[in-house]
Amino acid sequence: MPLLSNSSRNRLLPVLLPILLLGQLPAFAQQGHPTVEQVRAGMKANLKRVATPPADVFRTEIRQVWTGADSIPIQIYYPSAARNLPIVYDVHGGAFILLMLDLNSSRVLCNRTQSVVVSVDYRVAPEHPFPTSINDCYAVWNWIWENAEQIGGNRQKISLVGGSAGGLFIGALQVKRRQEGRPARPLAMVFINPGIDLRPGAPGEAQYRLVTDWYLKGADPNNPLVSPILNDKLGEYPPTLIITSEKDVLKPHGTRLAEKLKGAGVPTQLIDLPGVDHLIEFGAAGPKDLPAIEATVNFLNAANASEAK
Repeated sequence: MPLLSNSSRNRLLPVLLPILLLGQLPAFAQQGHPTVEQVRAGMKANLKRVATPPADVFRTEIRQVWTGADSIPIQIYYPSAARNLPIVYDVHGGAFILLMLDLNSSRVLCNRTQSVVVSVDYRVAPEHPFPTSINDCYAVWNWIWENAEQIGGNRQKISLVGGSAGGLFIGALQVKRRQEGRPARPLAMVFINPGIDLRPGAPGEAQYRLVTDWYLKGADPNNPLVSPILNDKLGEYPPTLIITSEKDVLKPHGTRLAEKLKGAGVPTQLIDLPGVDHLIEFGAAGPKDLPAIEATVNFLNAANASEAK
């Protein structure tokens, strides 16, 4: 006997689709949506399936950053003992609900761009809904800016990378930066499969409704911090790379962002990866992610070289 009737399965398919894409979802309750624990288990199972051995780096360390409300773990990856290096702030995705700290993407970017890389284990929904994750990411960005020299970096060469929900967060950070007046504009930004419009009817809204509801918990989706595509000061963005995937339901988010940035005069590159879906394991730097990793490395290296002139 199936866990769900055909009618119930059809009703839940839009909200379960992205979860099913994230791995083998464990059996969930006979009625209602899966729990957050079940969704997280499915996502972790998929990440484990695609995991590759972590890249070796010169050194890593874990620190705690005080946000004003809690201490947030960050991991710092060093490519060498050199000083005055570029800095990459790598903000992971995970559908607003997954905790992650040691990212293979951060390790690869550290080695391939010879940058100090910082990843953040921000607090997640539904235990900590909007705006907690954004506030955590913003506190860590300020910490990086204030402590760049201490960690061997150059505060003039801080770039931001965000995959999926992490793309929404680095977009929201540009709204926070304008509101708060700090830190300085980043050197460059990279969005991988961003979902930056949480308004009703936006592409992917039906498919991701379950996790979006957990994240928003009634917050206004027309707030630019919620939907950074609504930022009316996009001309303040630095040079930006946007990576989309041909089969990703969120692809229109990245395409629209690229159009708006180009319209605002921002140097913008848009790369669409053919034949692939959402890069759910970008943080793992799995085989499917290699084209996106390569594009990100090339873009960041060019930005760092340009700043050095």
